[in-house]
Amino acid sequence: MQHDLLWMGFLFFSMFSYGHPEGTIKLAADKTILPAGGSVTLTCTVDNSDRFIIHWYRHDSESSQGQEMRNYKANKVINLSKGGLYSCRGGNEGKGGSVSYTNYSNMVTIEETLSFNATVTSDHKWPRIYGGETVTIRCEIQGGGQINWTYEWRKNKTHEKTASSGEYRISGAKQSDSGAYSCRGRRDRFSSTEWSDAFSLTVYELVPVLSVSPSWLSPGASVTLSCEVEEPSARWRFFWYKAVPDPPNSSYSYELLPGSINGTKENSYNIHGQTNTTGYVCEAGRGEQAVKSKPKFVWSAEFHPGSSLKVNPDRVQHFSSDSVSFHCEGNSADWRLMRVSETGQPSFLNSSNWGTRKQSIISNWSDGGIFWCESGLGEFSNAVNITLQNDDSAPLLLSPVHPVTEGDPVTLSCRDKKQQLLSKVFFYHNDKLLSHDSRGELNISAVSKSDEGFYKCQRSGKDSPRSWMSVRVFLVNLPAPLSSSSNVLLIVGPFSGILLIILLLFLSYYIRSKAPEESREVTYAQIEVKNVEKKRRPPKTEEGAVYSEVKRGAADLIPEYDDINQQNKAKKKRKGELSPPPSDVIYSVIKSVPIMDNSATRQDVG
Repeated sequence: MQHDLLWMGFLFFSMFSYGHPEGTIKLAADKTILPAGGSVTLTCTVDNSDRFIIHWYRHDSESSQGQEMRNYKANKVINLSKGGLYSCRGGNEGKGGSVSYTNYSNMVTIEETLSFNATVTSDHKWPRIYGGETVTIRCEIQGGGQINWTYEWRKNKTHEKTASSGEYRISGAKQSDSGAYSCRGRRDRFSSTEWSDAFSLTVYELVPVLSVSPSWLSPGASVTLSCEVEEPSARWRFFWYKAVPDPPNSSYSYELLPGSINGTKENSYNIHGQTNTTGYVCEAGRGEQAVKSKPKFVWSAEFHPGSSLKVNPDRVQHFSSDSVSFHCEGNSADWRLMRVSETGQPSFLNSSNWGTRKQSIISNWSDGGIFWCESGLGEFSNAVNITLQNDDSAPLLLSPVHPVTEGDPVTLSCRDKKQQLLSKVFFYHNDKLLSHDSRGELNISAVSKSDEGFYKCQRSGKDSPRSWMSVRVFLVNLPAPLSSSSNVLLIVGPFSGILLIILLLFLSYYIRSKAPEESREVTYAQIEVKNVEKKRRPPKTEEGAVYSEVKRGAADLIPEYDDINQQNKAKKKRKGELSPPPSDVIYSVIKSVPIMDNSATRQDVG
């Protein structure tokens, strides 16, 4: 019995010592990133290491059985130049060649850096990327064209994604997509290039800003719209819209203005003939992205029958404690009262946006602004610019609410809170003192366009708010400018007429040169001046020159010429032959010339 116990103890000791060796095993690396062309040192340590031989293994994955690297057997420290997943364990050879192993050590991943450079590029056409646009960045690996790469991307040094393609595409870019992007190429699990330099991508918010000039209409004036963007040289196309009230929506619908269906390269657009208050919007676009501006208004103070705004009290300056009534009038059943305050953005004052209520009353004002009505038919009323006086002891300027007509008399006055006329007041036009003498009123007997502008009054060192006075000028209707086709006719017409006259002159010359002598009686008249002189003797101005008076349309002279010819022919018949013209007969060339009055035209006789 005692012998058996000793044998069992020996076996247990043998199993403990050789079949299941004791000891803790650990694998460590001096670095986990293997630089290109460098090496990494692995160290395997086991308790009671003198009793064990170190075995090294390389694994394909954490769950796979490792392949022993026999070249490194028994070495506790090895140097590697290849990436991979490594482990080690200790082994102890027993009797009969059997080996008892410890457990595997922890696994260490060595990342091998390949000697290829990765670079991030962008295909974006413009320096800036705006929200909503699509941008693609690419990972290019120099000299690695023969390797089937897998690409890894990271943003702000945080791993983003792995892709088989070298492209990273961002559709509908947002400002949150901004960041520093870098990439690398991976040949396999344990080898890759270094991360590329960071590519900085910034997504900007595209905010086109529309400006209008002028902001208040003058009769006959043109309106210029200008659309400004932060990157004006980026081949934008600009689209131009008119804002149309669109009940029951709180916003507007938009109608393209003529000539902008395909956009314009220029960032400005001219409008002619506008008479009503109108809102406009511009849209800047390139590629697949386009963004509209906020509405901008061009104001008109003129009343229009379809939609109008009346203010009571009927003035443009009020004390902040005053109650003011606004009344919308026109053909529509739906209305809303709108205001643009100093912030520049329109807001509706009706509690329910659109409604049938046409009147609104405002008390205890916080700020003024430009007020107008919008109808359910899509119309805008006249606009009224209300300014507030917060100091009850300061004056108010009473000026015309609506444009005044050039040539009409205008009176401006200064009043207190009780609407009493103030005396000893100074008036300013565009901040320039009009007179150093104080007065009670400013009277303009015949207002002109030069009187248009901002006015204010001052009393006891306190100023009223400024108000704009608009002057309406009636323009003379000029003929419409000739079209290009009319201009062509004006040039071609006279030229054709001149050419025709030249051709007729050449034709006349040709006929005369070819005609027989007898036919020349058609062109030349043989007149015996002595017979003519019996009727009418013209004055003789110089020797050998005799003039005969010929009146255009003077039919009474024609029979005289006929009588002369008949008498000559009768004489020649009696003689039996046509004798040559007598020496005292003078020939004259009779030409038809335009006569500007009833005076006689004298013809040279040769």
